[in-house]
Amino acid sequence: MSKEIMNTPEVSRRQMLVGAGKMAAGAAVLSAGLTTVISKAGADTGPMPTPWGYKKLDPQKVADAAYENWYKAYCCYAVASSILDPLREKIGGPYKHLPVQAFIFGHGGTVGWGTLCGTLMGAGLATSFAAGKKGEEILNDVIAWYGDTELPIYKPKNPRAQVINVNASESPLCHISVGKWMKKEGVALKSKERKDRCARIAADVAYKTTELLNKYAVGNFEMDNGSQSGEYGIPSQNSCTECHGENVPEPKDA
Repeated sequence: MSKEIMNTPEVSRRQMLVGAGKMAAGAAVLSAGLTTVISKAGADTGPMPTPWGYKKLDPQKVADAAYENWYKAYCCYAVASSILDPLREKIGGPYKHLPVQAFIFGHGGTVGWGTLCGTLMGAGLATSFAAGKKGEEILNDVIAWYGDTELPIYKPKNPRAQVINVNASESPLCHISVGKWMKKEGVALKSKERKDRCARIAADVAYKTTELLNKYAVGNFEMDNGSQSGEYGIPSQNSCTECHGENVPEPKDA
């Protein structure tokens, strides 16, 4: 309302009060809007503690996703994403803001260092977010199963390569697991066969992890394998000779 209009005798006191009221209401709405925006943009409520929750998944669908995702960003990402992505849809919450792409580093036993198989690392990430401390027990059994089982089991609908051999790694280490299989298959690290074998292993680990998480979801999970450090008195694995001495895998020429 301009000064000229406000100073004319035609403007009643009632009109001036109505105009002032509208201005006050507008200011209140603007203030509330800014407060909401600032609150959403700047509030820091801290990290959401785990577990974030879990709902049963179809192990076969998870395995299929892990196989495909291996070809996007390799083993650790493949297993983690195959479980965590559907939980983002089923549960939402903190899962919506979890950047699963950050787990790519686990490939090749952590950026090619051949330590813990990236599929197991991906399983550990998924079980930790979904089941918290109980996730450690689930991962413990997945690791034991991984070393004792003839892998790969998974058979893709549209395989990228033919994989003939299976083997029990008797170790959770990428170096041993991949090296022993490469020797048996007679292929090099960069071969399409080795790549497809690792994609299938990712599917196998994702499937097994989902099976155990599904048991956890209905209260039926109990750890089958004891603690390694509890048994040996030191953090360890009981397959040292698989990586030392005459059994060290020798790579085939590319």
